[in-house]
Amino acid sequence: MKDAGKRYSCVIIDDEFSSIEIIKEYISQIPKLDLLKFYLDPVSGLKALQGGLKADILFLDINMGISGLDIAKMVRNQVKSIIITSGHIENALFAFEVNADAFLVKPIGFKRFLNTVNQQIVKNVSDSINR
Repeated sequence: MKDAGKRYSCVIIDDEFSSIEIIKEYISQIPKLDLLKFYLDPVSGLKALQGGLKADILFLDINMGISGLDIAKMVRNQVKSIIITSGHIENALFAFEVNADAFLVKPIGFKRFLNTVNQQIVKNVSDSINR
């Protein structure tokens, strides 16, 4: 497989510092992932992505000053995979309505995080082969 050594860039947008810290720790445990940036302020994260910051995977909270669902719609073409995170399972339907690639319920366990990331990596590799 030609992408076996590929690394995947990640961005986190979440207004809860504790959530960012957990996701940062999980990313650090997966050798294929590189954390580019994290944003506590959703507007700053949105501006960075719209300004050209490229990410393979965006971890995006929903309940912030500006809805993560709105951000997902605005940056859908700038990132390969959007993984919505929320403390409310009922938000899953809304996440998929904005074409999110995956949904993680907080608190996020490492095993679930790893499985979700691996699914996105397989999807990205498959998409690049089929182009």
